[in-house]
Amino acid sequence: MEIPKHIDGHTVDITPLLEETGLGTTPVSIIETDGMYPYKTKIEDNWAYYTAVGMKRLREMLQKENRTPETIGIVGICSGVEAIAIARIFESAVKKIIVTDIDEGILQGTMYNLQHTVSNKDLEIVPVVGSFCEPIESLGEKVEFVHGNIPNLPASGSEDLTKGAEKGTFLMVGTYAGYNPPEKFLGWALGAQYAYLQSAKPILVSGGSVITELGGRIPLEVIQDLFETCGYRLEEIVVGFKEQTEALIDFEGYHRLEKQYGTSFEFYRYDEAKGLLESRGIANPTHAIQGIEIKSMLAPYKVSAGEALALHHQGVAVGHTVHLFRGIK
Repeated sequence: MEIPKHIDGHTVDITPLLEETGLGTTPVSIIETDGMYPYKTKIEDNWAYYTAVGMKRLREMLQKENRTPETIGIVGICSGVEAIAIARIFESAVKKIIVTDIDEGILQGTMYNLQHTVSNKDLEIVPVVGSFCEPIESLGEKVEFVHGNIPNLPASGSEDLTKGAEKGTFLMVGTYAGYNPPEKFLGWALGAQYAYLQSAKPILVSGGSVITELGGRIPLEVIQDLFETCGYRLEEIVVGFKEQTEALIDFEGYHRLEKQYGTSFEFYRYDEAKGLLESRGIANPTHAIQGIEIKSMLAPYKVSAGEALALHHQGVAVGHTVHLFRGIK
């Protein structure tokens, strides 16, 4: 892939996120285009923040298991912030990172960002276009772990999927339909997650891991079932809590599934939930306690997607738990 010498967009300073996660204080900026999922000024609103903390925890876990991640995959790389963090966290071990995106134009912009921000010049970064882990398989590569933060909501056709916020939220059903996700997962917006987990199997080394970041809008027993159905042993790396960004389109999308399938998603009144976690001194995110305990604590503030939509129209903030899950092959 040819990396452009210039891309049109606006400059975004990601230094505060790197500082907050202990990954350096030297100023780092990226170029963000309209098609990239937008970086947020509030650090805890960024999924990449949870990625960075979670990957530091994963590094500890792999070290205890005497596993060395020399080759890593990142699915749905977008602007490249996650790759910048992962390259720093695994710098002493990683030799190759394979990054994918479904959009070639986005991937070209990502590679421009990585070329100008990743200081380890011995690190090989390989871009490849495609869905889920399919492009990594097409290279014949095996990875120690693959990380993915993929859209969950099925697109209705009314969304503008050229825009980063909507592209990062919705996915065309045809992208994952070929994996034939069981009906029991579709009502929980897990069709794409099922496809991602299944697509990871051919590219993982023995004992390798598929990592997914998932908003905890879904009962955790459904997640357990998802990983077991796909043939993985499930571990939770970290759990956190964040306000729902892109709130209107998310609440409308999840409520649409509630009406269609009779499911009830799990959101929480943000101010009350955030206040409770802070009053108990719980780090955000944390691996000291499990997601099931966090969700139990927050149960008094739980609302469905339909209720969250009504609260949004009233100007009331709503959040959800954030999980990094690890499926071990």
